[in-house]
Amino acid sequence: MAHGVCGGKGREAATVCPRCGEKGQKVAPITIASLLNTEAAESLEDVQYNLCLSSACNVVYYGDNGTIFTKEHVRVPVWFKEETPRIICYCNNVTDREILEHIVNRQCCHNLQDIREHTGANGGRECLIKNPAGT
Repeated sequence: MAHGVCGGKGREAATVCPRCGEKGQKVAPITIASLLNTEAAESLEDVQYNLCLSSACNVVYYGDNGTIFTKEHVRVPVWFKEETPRIICYCNNVTDREILEHIVNRQCCHNLQDIREHTGANGGRECLIKNPAGT
């Protein structure tokens, strides 16, 4: 089952992933170009690319022309396609384990503001080029 990615409302893809059949989410060209490894980036075409939202599918991006890029083609792990530790904030490289450490073990975080202050999560402004969803 597909999972909506935060900030993705209104960005639903018109096509489905050619491998799993799940509907995806449109992604900006700069996101794809920034996150593909060098060899894969050389094969980018001027088409709409989408993020496959299935956690079980190895495809990360697929183009409206049928092109696919899998997890092996992307420079960073895709948070919802990986087991823990999952990157929660790509700008500051904050993982779910770090956040849980502050909430459960250190007991210093009780709300989003505390988490931001103690871990740096949700504090960057480079989501478009560092987060696989571009959000």
